[in-house]
Amino acid sequence: MQPKKILFLNLTAFSQTGGIEKFNKCFLKALHSLETDGIIYSESFSAYDHAADEDYYPASKYTGFKKRRWLFALRSVLKAKDFDEVILGHINLAVIGCSIKFLYQKKVLLITHGIEVWKPLAGIKKNITERADLILAVSDFTKSKLLQVQQVHENRILIFPDTLDPFFAFPWQFRRNTDLRKRYGLNENTPVLFTLTRLADNEQYKGCDRVIECLPQLVQYYPQLKYVVSGKFDAKEKKRLDRIIRALELEGRVIFTGFIKEEEVVPHFLMADVFIMPSSGEGFGIVFIEAMTCGLPVIAGSRDGSADALRNGELGTLVDPDNKEEIVDAVREALDEKSQASESKKYRLQRKALKYFGFEQYKKRLKEVLAGDEV
Repeated sequence: MQPKKILFLNLTAFSQTGGIEKFNKCFLKALHSLETDGIIYSESFSAYDHAADEDYYPASKYTGFKKRRWLFALRSVLKAKDFDEVILGHINLAVIGCSIKFLYQKKVLLITHGIEVWKPLAGIKKNITERADLILAVSDFTKSKLLQVQQVHENRILIFPDTLDPFFAFPWQFRRNTDLRKRYGLNENTPVLFTLTRLADNEQYKGCDRVIECLPQLVQYYPQLKYVVSGKFDAKEKKRLDRIIRALELEGRVIFTGFIKEEEVVPHFLMADVFIMPSSGEGFGIVFIEAMTCGLPVIAGSRDGSADALRNGELGTLVDPDNKEEIVDAVREALDEKSQASESKKYRLQRKALKYFGFEQYKKRLKEVLAGDEV
């Protein structure tokens, strides 16, 4: 039997950074791994990328159209006739998916990540949710939105959670990173809350402002407490957060590091005591998995896909992102437990996170999606 031929269409995987790009890189890595096992054959087109990172996917099988969207769309539709299934990496590729369904009646799968499908859709985007043979939702929360808001039948939706990048260098020991503490002017005993996320004016759902608003109450219990926020930020959002900090007289209490290099991500987790991001619009939150594999207790919002990353509270603490008392109580509990946390407890958290969201489990799920009973 010939391997099933899969064409994966994406917007970006290697030319930008973000949750969807991380998902796409891992998805490509899993596709290539399944091809190496002889289960499928695959190729991939990208609207914005230039080329593939060979660690994840062969450059010879990856065509980047370098922002030439019209050419990407045309070539994608023409190429689709040579494949058994086409996977759309984002609903913004709806017009291509609908064209492929109309011209060839090929099987089309749609990947949905989060807020892009949480509000009522119209036109071609609504059409692809109706015509796609299968919709992969990265979280149960997104699945619920597809059911309730988009009126997609449940038997056409499959939960397909994110995974930890196979190259993520999680630690085998959980020694506190003192070098970074020195860089940020923190001593050994300073309690540190940490958030790693992109801060943008049009994405104010991450919850950093809520954490900042809880600091006056928290410093009553932890006078040395600091809040470190890492990740790219735009000027408008930074000004908004700075206004909150000034109004609450928290100057010097919150440290914005800006972008951090990939090789410094794990050291930042090891520098902190608690990872906190009480978001209200996260599709899943790969960063939560990364934090947990570094043995860090995690606090996340209960109203979005973060609940899936925390296994509904099994792996961390879920809070109402609009309830300051819940956030304060969760931080206090995490900091008090952190002071008594053993190496074995951190290791158990890491093992659980890998059990549920490790790459091999992800690859197995994708194999079941693409091959099903034919395997």
